[in-house]
Amino acid sequence: MTIMAVFRTGLMSLGLWASVAVCAQTVQTLDVTAERARIAQQRAQHEAVFTNAEVACYRRFAVSDCLRDARKNRRSALDELRRQEVVLNDEERRIKGSQALQRTQNNISSESPAGVKP
Repeated sequence: MTIMAVFRTGLMSLGLWASVAVCAQTVQTLDVTAERARIAQQRAQHEAVFTNAEVACYRRFAVSDCLRDARKNRRSALDELRRQEVVLNDEERRIKGSQALQRTQNNISSESPAGVKP
């Protein structure tokens, strides 16, 4: 592997982590169900685009190359949506964990005798 390839790979992974961090921060302010609906709607759009591209490919002479390109485009689009879902799931899990911890702390503080702090 050349130095430039290593550099490019490092930059891509750095960019991916930065985008994950940005997405994780913005998820806090977004409605989870609305985000899931948006992702599902985009997934349906990409599937429709792929179906249309597949039909168009079968009308061409070079069907295999066209199908390969259509599948590659579909895979990259769906991979991005899956990445967004993973970030959303992680953030939702983090929020639920902090809420459970807060409930536990509230239960402990309400059960402790007055004047004694845990």
